[in-house]
Amino acid sequence: MLDEMKISENVYAITNGKTIGNVAAYVLPTKIVVVDTGMNIPYLEAFREKIEKKEGKKVEQLILTHYHGDHIFGNQVFKDCEIIACNNVNERMKESLENEWTEEKLEEWKKSAEDPSALEGLEIVLPNKLFDDEFEITDNDFSIQIERTGGHTEGSTYTYSPNLKTLVAGDNLFVNRYPWGGDKTADPDKWIETLKKYLALDVEYYVAGHGPIAGTDEVQEFLDYILEVKELMQKMIADNKSEESILKKSNKIKYYPPTREESKQMTLKRWYQVWKEKS
Repeated sequence: MLDEMKISENVYAITNGKTIGNVAAYVLPTKIVVVDTGMNIPYLEAFREKIEKKEGKKVEQLILTHYHGDHIFGNQVFKDCEIIACNNVNERMKESLENEWTEEKLEEWKKSAEDPSALEGLEIVLPNKLFDDEFEITDNDFSIQIERTGGHTEGSTYTYSPNLKTLVAGDNLFVNRYPWGGDKTADPDKWIETLKKYLALDVEYYVAGHGPIAGTDEVQEFLDYILEVKELMQKMIADNKSEESILKKSNKIKYYPPTREESKQMTLKRWYQVWKEKS
C-alpha cells in the first residue's frame, strides 16, 4: 500500500482515487503532517496505521486545503491531532453543516459511493487551529509554509515544504482532467495568480487535489488553459456578446474532458460571472 504512495524520501500521497480527493503526508524529523483527508474513512485509517508503523512517528497535525467534502470527510481519523485551517474554511464548514451536510444528504452520498463502507460512521470534525492567511509548521530545520490564496474557493490554501521541494495544492490544481470551478466563491483571477505563484517556487513535486503527481509542465498547462478562457471571455464581453454565445465558444477551447458536462458548464459560467462583474 505505502510503496505505491511514496513519491520521495519524506513524502507520501494517495492519488489512486480511493479517497476521491488526494491526500498527502509530509514525514518530518519528529512527526508526520497530513494534508486533506478525502472521503474514505476505512482506507484512511489503514493509511495512518501503516505510515506511522513504517516511519516510527505519529501523525500530529492535519492541514485542510479547503472545505469541500471530498477533502475533509476523513477528518475523524485525525481528531486527536491539531487540525489546521484558515478561518474561511472553518466558517464554510460550519455553514455546510447547517445547510448542506444534512443527514439526508450524507445518506445519499453513502449510497452513491463506489464503496458503501467509505463513509460509514461519518463524523464531521472541524479544525481546531485557525489562521487568517499564513501559517508555518517547523520541525528542527524543516518547515511547511501554509498560505490561503483563494481561487478554487475563497479559502483555498496550499502547503509548501522548501526542504522537500513539495507543494500540496488542493483543488487549485487538477491534473489530466477538467477542473471544478463552479463554487460560489471561486475566483479565476486569484486562481491564475496562485498558479503563477506555484511556478515561482522551487518545487519538484506538485500534489494536485485530483489526478497524479505533477511537475511544472502540468501546472503551466492548466494555467495556459485558464488564461486562454479569460482572453476569449474578456474580448467577447467587451464586444457585448451574449452570455450564451460566450459560454458556447468557451466550451470549444480544447482541454481535458469533464467527468460531467454539467460541471464544466457551471465552471465556465462562474468564471464568466466574475469577469463580467469586473468589466
